[in-house]
Amino acid sequence: MLVCKCKIRFADIEADSLNIDPTKIEPLVTEKIKAIYVVHHSGQAVDMDPVLKITRKYNLRVVEDCAHTPGALYKCRHVGTMGDVGCFSFHSLKNMTTGEGGMLVTNSAELYEFAEPLGTIHRYGRMHDRQDKRIGPYSKPAYYRDWHTKQSFNKDYDNDQFEFGNNYRMSELQAAVELVQLSKLEKLNDHQREIAKRLDEGLSGIPGVTIQKEQPYARHIYHLYTFFYNLKVVGASKDDFIRYMVLEERVNIAIRYFPVHLLAEFRALDHRYGECPVAEEQYFEHQIQLPIFGHLADEQIEHQIAAVRRGMGKLRR
Repeated sequence: MLVCKCKIRFADIEADSLNIDPTKIEPLVTEKIKAIYVVHHSGQAVDMDPVLKITRKYNLRVVEDCAHTPGALYKCRHVGTMGDVGCFSFHSLKNMTTGEGGMLVTNSAELYEFAEPLGTIHRYGRMHDRQDKRIGPYSKPAYYRDWHTKQSFNKDYDNDQFEFGNNYRMSELQAAVELVQLSKLEKLNDHQREIAKRLDEGLSGIPGVTIQKEQPYARHIYHLYTFFYNLKVVGASKDDFIRYMVLEERVNIAIRYFPVHLLAEFRALDHRYGECPVAEEQYFEHQIQLPIFGHLADEQIEHQIAAVRRGMGKLRR
């Protein structure tokens, strides 16, 4: 979006789901706002009905970022099918992968015709025939094969508006892999949910640990497994706990994701700490992600549970 020179306004998140809070969207809407961009975080769907209500009220587009959620559901509807555009990632760490690459889906013929050619490095836009086929003093050549020459003499962009594409193409080999992966998606997601359930059961009841809830409207597929750390109960910082888990228990903890509005690129555009207080507090004080992936062994699952229990006990003392 920065590449396209879009001006972005950030809405805060819900403390538990870590998804955009629909109640924080409408106060940010102005006549200049064109679209709402929602991220289905960690495998659980955004509460889409209130989001869609706002878009209908103000005639806005909706883009769904489904990088974490292939196959996830919102009230029995697949994510990526409710907005104008759904974007999926097939990176090697995702529940369904081609190694790299992604997919854009839309039910709008207009958006498809606009987006499809942008996957190739080229320039695109609506064009009309030029009345005068000359370029300066030069007439259109009688014989040529070069496409750029032909178009330059024959066409102009409507209202001088055009876009540049990029190298977004997925290879045919990756697409073939993805078709096989797609046939396994439900099974892969079910297995991910089974691992998350075991972690939930093992961590429940540990003082200082709060399990992330699966929202009643969503089918969570657990691309990430999150729990929340309570500093007041434990008496030590979240950083102290992570240091213990990594150094003493050899459990690799990665906290996802740093609040976007605080990245250096956005601070350079005058975004500041305090803009999204819930996101900031959750990231810096509470949220922790444990490793979760399809080939996580039983003993690794049990080790993570025992490590959290030992760590909480030691830090409380």
